[in-house]
Amino acid sequence: MKFVFRKATKKDIPALGRMMREVWEAMEQKEWFAQYDAEKYITDLFNTRKGDVWQATDPITRQVAGIFIATYPGRGNENLGYDIGLSDPELSLVAHMDTIVVHPLYRGQGLQQKLTTLAEQDLCSRGFRYFMCTVHPDNKYSKDNMEKQNYKVVKEALKYGGLPRLIFLKIVSQP
Repeated sequence: MKFVFRKATKKDIPALGRMMREVWEAMEQKEWFAQYDAEKYITDLFNTRKGDVWQATDPITRQVAGIFIATYPGRGNENLGYDIGLSDPELSLVAHMDTIVVHPLYRGQGLQQKLTTLAEQDLCSRGFRYFMCTVHPDNKYSKDNMEKQNYKVVKEALKYGGLPRLIFLKIVSQP
């Protein structure tokens, strides 16, 4: 199946929020993911320019098939770079590969990998060098996907109010 890939805009927020809610409600292991109001979260990212969203859309149904959210923590306390001892100048080069959601109807099509690659290319062209994310230790699917894309576990820590998480890192060199 072919998909249309693009960076999302503010007008996409309602559709992105709907899709994320549908996926959340159908999940069996909700503890694997931090819950939040998706529409508010994405709106805040756009308004503060502290993140971007890429999406894959089914060109026939126009349904959002997959979403990738990256955030830019800068020197904020939430920067995972602090967890692994990055220096002050390096902290500004960290991008959090924050959220990847694929609608159940479109799983098995490689969307997680394609969206991650698209985001990484864009982020790399903008100077980001440290791509970091967290995954619940029991979430084999996300762990496997990140490892297939050359992310390495660098630490296990309690995050998001005490939830166990593996911290993944991928370092890219300058072009």
